[in-house]
Amino acid sequence: MKILTTLITLILGLATVQAQDSFESALRQHVRELTANKLMGRQAGSKGELEAAAYISRQFSEKGLELLYPQGYQDFSFIDEATSDTLYSRNVVAVIPGYDPLLREEYIVIGAHYDNLGTHTIRVNGKDSLCIYPGADANASGASALLELASVARSQHFMYKRSLLFVAFGAGQKGAMGSWYFVNRAFPASSVKMMINLDRVGGASLENVPAVYCGQPHYEMEHLLTRLTYNSFMPKVQVYGTDYFLSDHQAFSEQGIPVCLFTTGLHPHHQTLRDTPDKLDYERMESFCQYISLFIMEAANDPGELFRKETTPMRAAGDEAVYAYSELDVPPKFMNGDIQSFVDRWLYKYRRYPQEAVRQGISGRVMVAFVVEKNGEVSQIEVTRTVHPLLDQEAVRVIAASPKWKPGEKNGEKVRVKISIPVYFELAPTR
Repeated sequence: MKILTTLITLILGLATVQAQDSFESALRQHVRELTANKLMGRQAGSKGELEAAAYISRQFSEKGLELLYPQGYQDFSFIDEATSDTLYSRNVVAVIPGYDPLLREEYIVIGAHYDNLGTHTIRVNGKDSLCIYPGADANASGASALLELASVARSQHFMYKRSLLFVAFGAGQKGAMGSWYFVNRAFPASSVKMMINLDRVGGASLENVPAVYCGQPHYEMEHLLTRLTYNSFMPKVQVYGTDYFLSDHQAFSEQGIPVCLFTTGLHPHHQTLRDTPDKLDYERMESFCQYISLFIMEAANDPGELFRKETTPMRAAGDEAVYAYSELDVPPKFMNGDIQSFVDRWLYKYRRYPQEAVRQGISGRVMVAFVVEKNGEVSQIEVTRTVHPLLDQEAVRVIAASPKWKPGEKNGEKVRVKISIPVYFELAPTR
């Protein structure tokens, strides 16, 4: 039996290594194709960009994905600010339908722009020399990850309740025109529950660690993203409730759609001629993609908590206005930090798990809303999603004991602000 167990372990280990090698090899191949000189830097509106779109379309088809339009192309035009010319670009769209009859009309968009800066001419020793921007990390890396994540999703298509849209955006370097067109003109934004953006995911230095930016504080999402890093073999991904750089997710965020930007960040050879395929760390890319794939699965099957939007509370006639966190010019601060500072430095530091709840095995997520007053005090604490009286009471107790905040501001004036956060009570797994 011991020999059999060892043999099975070795076989599984070998299969994992082979799968990883295959994934890394595919990433290398995609990056190599998308940075080839024949594409001339994939400038938006150019022949090279169209050829890159054709490559992505073929790959989607070869991986067995359903193309949403003829050849997957969603064509659009835009005005080039430099020349005032009308240029033409295209998004490439593939779909994996969800299996749940109630949720399959809801979509998770996974996207990455595939264009780059094109070329420029420099004069060397009196002669013109054409320079091509390879754009390996910006954003052949994201487009390559998109293709392989689509391939993985296709192989397990029967596991997603919601439908998945894999979209390679054109004209990303032209003000993210492709993503703007998609969500504002070509696809009903109300059907999109989340947008996952892959932009520069191949960073190879110690400073360029895998990270995800949620655009604004979103505690359900941040908690899930952090929890996923605890899975075996997952990379340690930094999770932020802020935004990072301009990219394709912002057109979705402006529509009120929750977003996640996955990236390894900017680097010295960003948007230079040195952004070449050999600079990428394909092993880290593969590991990062494992993490993203797991998150896609969680999002597609989430009961709905990830997609809740913070709304402005109702105001009774004569009452002083209470603003939602997202409406403020200056958000309230706790110990000179944002809401995450409150969660890390107060909530979970002083929250106590009731012993009776532990004894009974009670766990779950209590949603609590409260108001930060103009003087910084916490008031009007209420449980908006209950689990059990023992946990509800403890969640209210620890928030009520909060020290004063620095109040939020709107139009230069201090205002009352409503905040909603989840308070988690999680029991350690028993062996």
